Amino acid sequence: MRTILLSLLLLCGTAIANAEEPKLHGNLDAARTIARADREFAELARKEGEAKACRDVMDAVDGVIFNGDGQPAIGREAIYARAGGDTPADNTLEWHPVEVFAAESGELGVSRGRYALTSKADPAKSVTGSYVTVWRKDAKGEWKGLIDIGAADKTRK
Repeated sequence: MRTILLSLLLLCGTAIANAEEPKLHGNLDAARTIARADREFAELARKEGEAKACRDVMDAVDGVIFNGDGQPAIGREAIYARAGGDTPADNTLEWHPVEVFAAESGELGVSRGRYALTSKADPAKSVTGSYVTVWRKDAKGEWKGLIDIGAADKTRK
């Protein structure tokens, strides 16, 4: 059973790493840029860890992360702490956007995608799910995560 679960998780991770280009809607130039920002966010999390990536990419003041375990984390420091701060990560988080919507103004957008959270200690406890990230262009013209919401897939018993 563990071998089957591990194989499925490896396949899921491979699918995430080799994801197709997301569907784009609205202002296509902005949507492409948001998709790139989302993929770069995922790559930063893979290299530096989720906490550091969230600290760097989510909006410093208004950024909000909902992850289904109580109240949301709001602002850079709360998000960093919720994601584990400087402690070594217990999990590996990978994701990719599957669809991106951008306002015609090019100042706001939303990415929707899939994620895999793999437990380093017990791969059988790993989960997959969906996420939505609202992106906003900051004063420097950089895309910052404004709101991030993740929901795990339901498992069958």
